Amino acid sequence: MTTLIMNDVAMEAKVGERLLNVARRNAAHIGFMCDNAGTCQGCRCQVLAGADQLSPPSEAEQAWIPAEHLAKGQRLACQTIIHGHGEVRVLSRAEELRRLVLGIIAPRVGESRLNPLAPLVGILAETSVDQISRFPGNVWSSLKRVGLRRFAFPALAVEH
Repeated sequence: MTTLIMNDVAMEAKVGERLLNVARRNAAHIGFMCDNAGTCQGCRCQVLAGADQLSPPSEAEQAWIPAEHLAKGQRLACQTIIHGHGEVRVLSRAEELRRLVLGIIAPRVGESRLNPLAPLVGILAETSVDQISRFPGNVWSSLKRVGLRRFAFPALAVEH
């Protein structure tokens, strides 16, 4: 068994499982909509440790995430497969944003509401620039991989 620690919560995972599937099974806070197609970007996460236990970046990840961010550990949980038996630590983008927003709404004692504002704006700006700078190649790559219907209507492909 592999231990996946997502958003500071430990969960058991098997070799061959996608990070997103482990997260969903354990009710981790992570976004998803495209059902492992790698098109919605909701499951973007930061690998904090154990990257050597994971699959190399997929075609979908290379289409949507710039190489410099992949090199720093940004991944799509729906595309990242566990390949080893060691510990993997991950912070989902959804959880990272939640923590920053909570820091603005309800800051800890002695902290300013403004402290998390710059990182929050930075993440939102970085994500927007990433997507725009990779357009239209990211869209064409996704269309080739998953087809027009699944790309345009990802929720229809989700298995319940």
